[in-house]
Amino acid sequence: MSLSFGHIEIPVTDPQRSLRFYRDVLGFGVEQVQGERYVWLTSGAVTVLLHPDLRPGDTEANLVLYTHTLDDEVARLRAAGVSLTREGTCVSFADPDGNRFQLVDPGDDHSGG
Repeated sequence: MSLSFGHIEIPVTDPQRSLRFYRDVLGFGVEQVQGERYVWLTSGAVTVLLHPDLRPGDTEANLVLYTHTLDDEVARLRAAGVSLTREGTCVSFADPDGNRFQLVDPGDDHSGG
C-alpha cells in the first residue's frame, strides 16, 4: 500500500480574491497559479488547492490521496469492497461515514484541458 495525503481542496468562487486572502491575511505561501484559476498554496507541510470548480456544500472530494500506483490501489480498494467512481485520471470513493476522497497519481495531468 502506498497512499499519502496529497492536498486539501477548498471551494472558492473567486480564485484571485481568495489568493489575496490566504496569502496576505493568513500568510500561506504561493506554490503555483495555473491559468489564473487553480491556486496552489502551502501552509507548513500542507498543500492547499483553491478550487473554483467546487462550491461550498458540494459532495465532491476535498481530501485528495496521492499514489504512484493508481491502478494497483484501485484494484486493492475494490477487493476490499470499496465502491469507486473513476472519471479520467481521478478516482473517487467514500469512507464508511460518507467522507469523500479522491485518489490520484500526482504525476498525471488533472487540468482537464
